[in-house]
This record gives sequence, structure tokens and C-alpha cells, in this order.
Amino acid sequence: MVQRTAIGGDGRWIVTVRGGVAAAELAAVPGGWAVFGGGLVVTALLAALILTLSRSRERALEMVTQKTCQLRHQALHDPLTGLPNRVLAIDRAEQMLARARRAQVPIAVLYIDIDGFKHVNDTFGHAAGDSFLRSVAERIRRLVREGDTAARLAGDEFLVLLDTVTLDVAPELVAERLLELLREPYDLTAEIGRELALSASIGIACGLDTSAEQLLADADIALYAAKEAGRDRFVAFESGMQTAAQDRIALEMDLADALADDELSLVYQPTFDLLGERLRGFEALLRWSHPLRGPIPPDEFIPIAERSGLVRPIGRWVLRTACRQAAQWRAQGHELSVAVNVSGRQLDHDDLVREVRAALSESGLEARSLTIEITETSLMRDPAASARRLQALKQLGVKVAIDDFGTGYSSLAYLRQFPVDTIKVDRAFVSGIATSLESAALVRTLIELGRTLGLETLAEGIEDPDQLAALQRAGCDSGQGFLLGRPMAPEGVAELLNDRRAAIAAWAGAGL
Repeated sequence: MVQRTAIGGDGRWIVTVRGGVAAAELAAVPGGWAVFGGGLVVTALLAALILTLSRSRERALEMVTQKTCQLRHQALHDPLTGLPNRVLAIDRAEQMLARARRAQVPIAVLYIDIDGFKHVNDTFGHAAGDSFLRSVAERIRRLVREGDTAARLAGDEFLVLLDTVTLDVAPELVAERLLELLREPYDLTAEIGRELALSASIGIACGLDTSAEQLLADADIALYAAKEAGRDRFVAFESGMQTAAQDRIALEMDLADALADDELSLVYQPTFDLLGERLRGFEALLRWSHPLRGPIPPDEFIPIAERSGLVRPIGRWVLRTACRQAAQWRAQGHELSVAVNVSGRQLDHDDLVREVRAALSESGLEARSLTIEITETSLMRDPAASARRLQALKQLGVKVAIDDFGTGYSSLAYLRQFPVDTIKVDRAFVSGIATSLESAALVRTLIELGRTLGLETLAEGIEDPDQLAALQRAGCDSGQGFLLGRPMAPEGVAELLNDRRAAIAAWAGAGL
């Protein structure tokens, strides 16, 4: 069928439409139906492909969204405990500060640190430490309200942000509750076969017109004050702490340079045989002469060295210097020993044994002329590791003394575990030996204990003749103190050793 239609006024354009013959024409063309069917198949396949690609794109976008959310969560949360990390905690603190400024009510930050956590890892391993930290995080999470934030900053450091706009109790009460909760024993039966109890220290800072970073820094300073005050407590930040913290940081920086700048020195306090009335040796004591501040007391800079880790390089220097000095005395014909104090930080590392061996080798000092003094508290931080390292020191031939015996842990049960030669009776007991029946009885007990165990006893802080006489009657082996001799520079020791008459006069002047 053919239909023609004229378009336009002049009839020059004619449209011709043919119909009704398509099938016939397809049939007339060789393979026409195959081409037509193939086209339909291709069209269907293209449609299916487009549909599949469309759905795959949707799934891909959904997966990307999910992965992005996961990565964002991982970037803002602690992987061990699931708590917000420092980045998210700072962000939330800034948001809370913005709301607090509108309400003119400061927010509160609680900076939490677990006391003695390092020894959990050192003693029981990281698996036990991780389990412990997860338990700590769960306890903190249970205590905080929905509008507050609990976060883990690093290691055993946690943070609690309190929205005080809706808080119906003082931040100090929250801190007290946290301390109580964190003191409760932790069930680590699966990891170490028993429960474990540790305390915590908390620093509190409240702020309104400040930044989140500054608020955390203030809480950190308060936490340091809580640690200094004895741990297992909270301390609220005060403005004066900032000045003290800056001064402490400045002193730490100066101490880092003190060794290289030759500002450190040793003085030597004599030790006497109380029964035979003769000089036995010296204890090396560290001194720091600051170029601007003058002499810095040891009880001020040694704790800084301990916390900063500087005590290890400084301790190596003390060990080498004291061994060289003792070797020089012995080369001059003086049969004297030297005692060197070793910190808990040094005892925590196997390097201590290598350092002692190197100091003896470099100086040529006989090992039996060196005594390593370690505080009772340092020994009990990790008794098994301490015993192992002390045994290695004993194999070198050096002697070992427990300093401040009786003032720390009750280590009588452990005393046989440690290869010890001497126990030093603390000056706190010696000071009352002549005036207090309790002190006198305690000192006699310690001396008798040493005798029973085959250990030498050395009394510290002898300052008057009555104390000396009481110690001699009790059978104390040796002693030191201002009555017998004050710490002196190497030049003073040389004068004492080279002039025996001066030594005899000093001995007689002590009332012996």
C-alpha cells in the first residue's frame, strides 16, 4: 500500500508512506529475520548491561559509603577499647566549649592515668595489659552520662569530658567515684591466673574562655600534681601549677644539657666499720651546679631525671666516673670500695649488666670493690626480673645492697629471692634509736635479721654519739652520716686519704 501526501502550497514536496510490506521485504532479504532477531537480542543485552551497571554503581557507591564510614570511625576511635581517640575528644571538647560559652557554664575535663600500669605489661605481657585496658575503658564508659565523652588518649591515659550545664554534682565527686571504681580488682584469670588491683590518678581542669587543647594541658598538669602527691587521688588545676610546670620543663631541658656541659659532679660520703673503727669506702652521690640557679638539690632534680628517662644516661656517667675514682684510690694503695646508687629505671633494663661490666673494664676496678645500691621499692616493681638482673650482677663479682630497707614494701618474704650482700637501715629508723623504744627495737630486729641471713647491715644518717653508741651495742656492721663524715669532693677525699692523722683525728672527734 502506497500513500502520497503533498506538503506546501505549491505542491512541490510530496511525502510517500509505504506500509504492509515490511514482513515481506524482510522475508525477501536473505537472513533478514536473523538480523532482526539479532538486533532484538543485542538490544536486550544492552538493556540488561545498562541495568546491571546501574545497579553495580549503586552497590559500589553504597560500599564506598560504608567503607568511608568505617574508615572515619577508625580514624576517630581507639582500636583497642572502641572509645573516641584524642582527635575526636578534642573536637567534642570544642563543641562542648561553644555550648558552655552560650550558657556561661564551664565544662570539666578529667585526665586519668593508671598508677603502675607499665609493670603490668612488663610483668605479664601485652595481652594481659590490653585486657586490663579494655576493662578500664568499660568501667569509665559505664560511669559517664550520655551527653559526656569518655576517650582514650594513649597507653593508660584516659579522658572524661563533663558537660557541666546538665551536671548535678561537682566534677570532684565524679573523680572520686572514678577512683573508687578503678580501684576495684580486675579479673585477669584468663590471662595471668588471678585478679589484679591498681589505682589511678586524676587531674581536673574546668574552663570556659579557653581552647580544648589548653584545657587538656591544664588537666595534664593537675594529673602530674596528683602523681607527685602520692597517686591514687585527684587534684584540681590551679593557676600556680602552670608556672611550676613551666619551671619543671625548663629544669628538665637544662638537665638534658647538664651532662654535656660538665655541670654534674660526684661527691663521696665515707662509710666506716662501726666495730673495727676504720674507713671502709665511700658512697658516690650526684650533685648538679646550675650555671644560673646554683646548686640544685638532688631531691629536686633526680625525680625529674627519673620521669624524663635522663636518669639512664646520667646513671651510666655516674657509674663510670665512680669506678674510675675508686680505681685511682686503689692504685694509690688505699683498699677502699665505692657504692653507686642505681635507679629503678636502670634496673628495668638488661643494659644495666652490660653497663656495669663496661665500667669495670674501662676503669680496671676489681668487681668486688663495687657495690650497687638499689632501693627496696625499685626491687619490688618486678621481683622476678629484678632477681634475674641482680643475679647477673653478682656473677660479675660486684656486691648488692638494698637501700632504705624497711620503708617500702614488706620484702622480708622476698629477701631470700634476691642475691643481696647488704641491707641499709634507713635514717628514719636510726634517728629515733636513742630516744624511742619502738625505733630501737625495730633497728635491733633488722640487724638481727641481717645477721641471721648472713647479710651485712649498714646504718644511714648517724648524726649524734648516742645513735652511734646504740648501733654499736646492737652489733651494726657499718654506718655513715654527718657525725662520721660529710660528703666531700674528690680533692677532700685525697686530703683525707693522704693524711692519716687527719683521718684519725676525724674518727676521734666523732667520739669513737
